[in-house]
Amino acid sequence: MQWLFTREESRDVDRAAIKDLGLVSLVVMENAGRGATDAIVERFADRLGRVVLVGGPGQNGGDAWVIARRLTLLGHAPSAVLIGQASRLKGDAKANWELLGKLAVDRTELSSDQAGGLTELLSEAHLIVDGLFGTGLDRPIEGGYADAIRAIEAASAPVVSLDLPSGLDADTGGILGVAPHAELTVTFAGLKRGLHQYPGVEHAGEIRVADIGIPIASSPTASVWHAEDLKRLIAPRAGDAHKGTNGHLLVVGGAPGKTGAAVLAGRAAFRAGAGLVTIGARPDARSALEEKVIELMTTELPANADQASVEALCEGKRAVVLGPGLGLDDIGKAWTQAFALHAPVPTVIDADALTNVAEEGVESLRGAGAPRILTPHPGEAGRLLERSTADVQADRYAATSAIAERSGQVVILKGARSIVATKDELRVCAEGTPALGVAGTGDVLSGVAGALAMTLNPVDAAIAGALLHAVAGIEASVGDRGLIASEVADAVPVVLERSR
Repeated sequence: MQWLFTREESRDVDRAAIKDLGLVSLVVMENAGRGATDAIVERFADRLGRVVLVGGPGQNGGDAWVIARRLTLLGHAPSAVLIGQASRLKGDAKANWELLGKLAVDRTELSSDQAGGLTELLSEAHLIVDGLFGTGLDRPIEGGYADAIRAIEAASAPVVSLDLPSGLDADTGGILGVAPHAELTVTFAGLKRGLHQYPGVEHAGEIRVADIGIPIASSPTASVWHAEDLKRLIAPRAGDAHKGTNGHLLVVGGAPGKTGAAVLAGRAAFRAGAGLVTIGARPDARSALEEKVIELMTTELPANADQASVEALCEGKRAVVLGPGLGLDDIGKAWTQAFALHAPVPTVIDADALTNVAEEGVESLRGAGAPRILTPHPGEAGRLLERSTADVQADRYAATSAIAERSGQVVILKGARSIVATKDELRVCAEGTPALGVAGTGDVLSGVAGALAMTLNPVDAAIAGALLHAVAGIEASVGDRGLIASEVADAVPVVLERSR
């Protein structure tokens, strides 16, 4: 697990180091430049013959000038290009730019309206260092600076970005007008949120964190989790475990024509460790389900979708998965409302149940009888928030947090770099593959999360479920397509064994 910083949290770290701890800002910039130089030399040892460093008028440019000096001291001959006017440089950036002059480092100034001339300077570069804009950027890049970034993007040499690719929104991963695609991003002190959501992921390339000598006293609200974290989340099973101690899960779903969704969720729950799984079947679909199941059991949902019926169905169960193929008709809506509000055990709410909840208002889940884990894809998240899918994707962190805040529950916003949220915390799943973009994989996730919710607290079950599902997708896939959902479920035990 690694912390993810927002733009403002990054500023707070810098302010605390300089004002509260008395660190000299020039030393902090030197540490950043040294850390980035080390990463560049290690990653691009064969491309240091002609390094062109492009910086702006701010502190991000100052980091680039430190790198230029350090490369010079290592015996290389870099070129530093300032997009702006040297006469307007201030503070540490000014000091480091002037120091390059004293060392006779090749320097070029281009005013913002001359930035198009950067193309020629980059034409023979072996490596480009992008130090135009960093974490502080919060508005679209236009004019000459946008031209400079386009020139960097068009050049044939690989790009190293400092802190963030210039133009990448530190908070969302969105693109503020234009941004280059870096092969390496050296980010300072800690990871930024925008580096772990698309399209930021594609623009950042490989990411390395440079230690710049700043102690981080406070914890950000967001973190990123990797496959290695499964070991700390899921404990080995006791030697005398049996189906009773491993827990009984109820899956409520499977309308006519959608019975496969409930079966997939149940199969995934078994693969993730459930001891018993029963599908709560609609009367109009039970016979079809009976034809499909072997290890799974079925029980028929009674005529009345009320609290008493829900409590009876949950007797002996440790968790519920509500929604895979449940239906959007009156029966589906009635059972959604009954289980969402009254199930006395942790309940994963997925698929059709999320659409039904959206009609009632996600705020209704604040009165739920036990913890809930909501697993929307971006379209379902939009329905829960009464926003467009595009709005959700534009700021996935904010959307996930908003659903968690409104519902009072744990949320997994599915998609590349799935996000888990409570009202106080965000966790990002760093794993995954495009091959998971196929029907049924969401049902597998709900089954996995439901099985884990029988033994873990809701937020740990959510991030462990997202990781286990994502890594199983990688394990089962060959390339970026052709995967089917049952293969993901069947790969889950392999991933669990490797995470011991």
